[in-house]
Amino acid sequence: MLNLQSSHRIGPHPKQILSTIYGSILGDAHVEKRSHNCRIVFKQGSPNVQYLLHNWKIFSSFGYCSLKKPSLKKVISKNNIVYFYIRFNTWTYSSFNYMHDLFYINNKKRLPNYDILYDIIDELALATWIMDDGSKVKNSGLLIHTESFTLNEVNTLCLLLVEKFKLTAYPRIKNKEKSQWMIFIPKSELVKLKVLISPHFSPDMLRKLKDS
Repeated sequence: MLNLQSSHRIGPHPKQILSTIYGSILGDAHVEKRSHNCRIVFKQGSPNVQYLLHNWKIFSSFGYCSLKKPSLKKVISKNNIVYFYIRFNTWTYSSFNYMHDLFYINNKKRLPNYDILYDIIDELALATWIMDDGSKVKNSGLLIHTESFTLNEVNTLCLLLVEKFKLTAYPRIKNKEKSQWMIFIPKSELVKLKVLISPHFSPDMLRKLKDS
């Protein structure tokens, strides 16, 4: 597929692209509004280079972003700590505007209503979300880092995991003072989770699904 300008990209978008975007927005990606149209921005720290390149290959193969391979960039923090990251973004499309409307209020990320969320988050979106924000808890289970969402939103995401994917999941407090919450999936559910999402995983991210 050739790269297309926004005026020519009116959809429909491939399901693989949409599901990857939805899962990424639940995680670390964001929808960036540029003038009247939007693009999706993906960014990861240096430990997750291969995962970001996995997504870049998907989007570039469908013609949604530059064919130039992303490279590591360096940032020096206020404390003189050197931080490396890698990023890429899609082209800007008017047909991505609805994603900003779904996931943002006053440019702050939020969840769409439950019925929409239930409809758009499939196994690929779930896999992408966990690759973005999941972390293994040794001999215990899996955490999904949802600190940017409210407790009500975290409860909604837990309900989605229970009702759509039949997974046990519940909120876990991270920082009571800042009202930051995560989602915990216990070890007993990891086999079921792996069956659902491992076919969609970047190989270097399979470590997050180990049950020990």
